[in-house]
Amino acid sequence: MSTIIADNLTGKTAAGSVTITSEGGSATMQLQQGVVKAWITFSGDGTTVRDSNNIASLVDDGTGNYSYNLTSSMSNTHYSVATSSSYLNSTNDYETYLSQRFNGNLSATRTTSQNNIGFWDTSYSDPGNDACSSVLGDLA
Repeated sequence: MSTIIADNLTGKTAAGSVTITSEGGSATMQLQQGVVKAWITFSGDGTTVRDSNNIASLVDDGTGNYSYNLTSSMSNTHYSVATSSSYLNSTNDYETYLSQRFNGNLSATRTTSQNNIGFWDTSYSDPGNDACSSVLGDLA
């Protein structure tokens, strides 16, 4: 097995183009397309950022509504976001809370530097113990 130790990877044809081969060897993909561009994990009440990458700030926009600002913007509004949260149930087991609702100003204010997330039960509600979100797409 060979080991590559490097501080930077630069594509031979184009600087930002590094292709990797799939595990089965029959498919390829651009490395930068498969990397999460930003992520955050924060307390369910929105008061504490536990850890993050490419996140400038977290804003509590009201019960169950949060937005976060990216340090480096996405190149356009065509990016994907995955969001979830967890809570401790009555038997002290963590359960995943995946219900999200995007409506009104949540989707309308989505820009390349800010992403909005909302957690929905029967109305907007704080997600419980932990919440997390990640962004995939193209950086500016």
